[in-house]
Amino acid sequence: MTAKRRKVLFISSWYPNRNAPTYGIFIRRHAEAAALHNDIASLYVCSEEGLEKDLEIVEANENGIPTVTVYYRKVSTVLPLYSSWLKMKRYMQGYRLGYERILKTFGKPELVHCNILFPAGLMALWLKQTFNIPYIVTENWTGYLPSDGSYKGVFLKHFTRKIANSASILTPVSKDLQRAMKGHGFEPESVIVPNVVDTTLFYPWEKKNGTGKTVIVHVSALDDKQKNISGMLRSIKKLSAKRQDFELQIIGDGNDRKKLETLAAELGIANTFVRFQGLKLREELAESFRHAGFFLLFSNYENLPCVVIEALASGLPVVATRIGGTPEHINEKLGLLVDPGDESGLVIALERMIDTHEEYDKNLLRQYALDHFSYGKVGEQLRDIYEKVLSR
Repeated sequence: MTAKRRKVLFISSWYPNRNAPTYGIFIRRHAEAAALHNDIASLYVCSEEGLEKDLEIVEANENGIPTVTVYYRKVSTVLPLYSSWLKMKRYMQGYRLGYERILKTFGKPELVHCNILFPAGLMALWLKQTFNIPYIVTENWTGYLPSDGSYKGVFLKHFTRKIANSASILTPVSKDLQRAMKGHGFEPESVIVPNVVDTTLFYPWEKKNGTGKTVIVHVSALDDKQKNISGMLRSIKKLSAKRQDFELQIIGDGNDRKKLETLAAELGIANTFVRFQGLKLREELAESFRHAGFFLLFSNYENLPCVVIEALASGLPVVATRIGGTPEHINEKLGLLVDPGDESGLVIALERMIDTHEEYDKNLLRQYALDHFSYGKVGEQLRDIYEKVLSR
């Protein structure tokens, strides 16, 4: 499809900011992919504790993308209804002021690309109703999945359906999420657009780690409810009774880290079979992947985890649970799948992968990532979707 460059505004419910530089980082990668074929600007609004004034506007150029971030003073009150009203008032005021800045520096967008339906979709809906600017919505939230169960409340359901059903196209990141959203009454045409991996940063390395042990790597925010790291640790304990030629490196940080480190110590596997390594910069993470034997994710629910596609781009086979978008991509040539919560099945899969991970074709794994998740591939998908909407 031949398409001219379009002016597209990204607005997002999650986006990297000065208080959380990796928050919604996958959305910025979508923006970067879209910028290969279109003129992209980004607008994001979030609260900040201790802000001296009600609103602060910060402008930046991030990897060639003009970005306006509006911070509003975090609401602090014991009155729930008033707090919710004041928060939404400041949020929408921030978006309107930020949009005025976008108009001055970027110009009027032809299309809005909204990321995560709520609450940013309220601004997308307002822009459509006020200025007749169409919008699409990319969704990554696991809350719509039955296994998560966070999608509840009359207010949330009313507005998400209104926002979704006023969109030109929905672009969930997996078929599983697409089915869940349709089940909640989201009616527009939907097209699967996966997450993006930087294949110039994540790539294979042929040298072994030199320790004589197979390094298993896990990366997450250490949310045990979702990632089931406690189940992973119990499985590692069982495996350590059978063999000692492996080490699990857990990369990341979060509220559950201390609890999980305590569990690893109680199981007698801390600093022997399991090492908690904390947060790593993306460059450090990519380096860890290059020294690993395979990647592990034992989640209870997911959509399409960026860490899975980063592992593939790094030439690592994957052991993961048969949930969300993961089984839509991981087959016997790319890794092994187990049922969520099946710790015995995980032990079997881990033992098999320790024995066979070197038999996987690193080039085939990487090529799959290039063909499905690269900036170029996703950028082409977004270009075609934008043109389809604007040519109607």
